[in-house]
Amino acid sequence: MLVLIGRVVALAGPGFEERVGMPYTSFALTGALVHGFGMSALGVFRRVVRREQLQGTLEQLVASGRSPTAVISLAGGSELALQAAAYAGLGLGAVVLARLSGPPPLALAAAGLYALGMAGLGLASAGVVVIFKEGEPIAWAFGILSGALGGVCFPQFLLPSWVGSVARVLPTTHALAVVRAAVSGSAPPPEALPALALFASAAVVSGALVLRWGIRCARRAGTLARY
Repeated sequence: MLVLIGRVVALAGPGFEERVGMPYTSFALTGALVHGFGMSALGVFRRVVRREQLQGTLEQLVASGRSPTAVISLAGGSELALQAAAYAGLGLGAVVLARLSGPPPLALAAAGLYALGMAGLGLASAGVVVIFKEGEPIAWAFGILSGALGGVCFPQFLLPSWVGSVARVLPTTHALAVVRAAVSGSAPPPEALPALALFASAAVVSGALVLRWGIRCARRAGTLARY
């Protein structure tokens, strides 16, 4: 897929490396790793809740006497830590195979804030799954928007101007801007890290509230044990 997109980018004209500060291989690998880690963080809590539903243990988990939000967060947090280790290994492989420079601390901080914010949205996604069991639009919408408009596989200057204005509000855009600037040795946009920090804090708080609301609604309706 990346090879095909690289050909499309090449058809857009010369000067790609001068405009983005790195060859397309580095551009695509950083985009795939950061976006993939974010999508994994977005889906981890939804998978935990869905697994407990299918096993018939969600009601017992919520009735354990501890905060349901804390229990689900801890269950998903361990899985998220394993995924972070896996993506760290993939990143090391990309550094060796593509001869990239090692990720500076700033790049790791940006990727961590991005994943934390996506995990917060994942908590909200889990709250929706508790109520509706199957379908939920959060992961679907963010997956499509981030992958298509966040600059994962192709630069945003190839997009129409009105689409680019939408892309600039996505957290994926800011995360990749910081990571790519740190890897290429250039200065990141000054607003990118504050925007990521604001996104992460707002997403975690709102996600926890939505998960708590979803569990409370399912309790009142008596549907916690249904799947």
